[in-house]
Amino acid sequence: MIIGSIAAIAILVWYYQTAPGFDRNQIHWAIAGFMVYSLVALFWTYFINPSIKDAAMHSRNTFLMYVVRYAYIVIASVIAVVFNKIIGPKNNSTKV
Repeated sequence: MIIGSIAAIAILVWYYQTAPGFDRNQIHWAIAGFMVYSLVALFWTYFINPSIKDAAMHSRNTFLMYVVRYAYIVIASVIAVVFNKIIGPKNNSTKV
């Protein structure tokens, strides 16, 4: 839980720092990054993780236990990075 919170704060700070390069409001972009991370982590925790957790509890597989505990951090961080790289740059061709 603490590692996930640290990752969320790191995403928030990273989005805040990349906002000027994308010509975006820093506060709004940081909140957008935090929301992307949080929503993906929430989706993973409530919809994907229960089936993995069930398999891990029945097999006592150590790798699956780590996946249950930490996969949401990796998945949410990757989605936040992809979101920043793809959605971050504004299309400046419409400016006059």
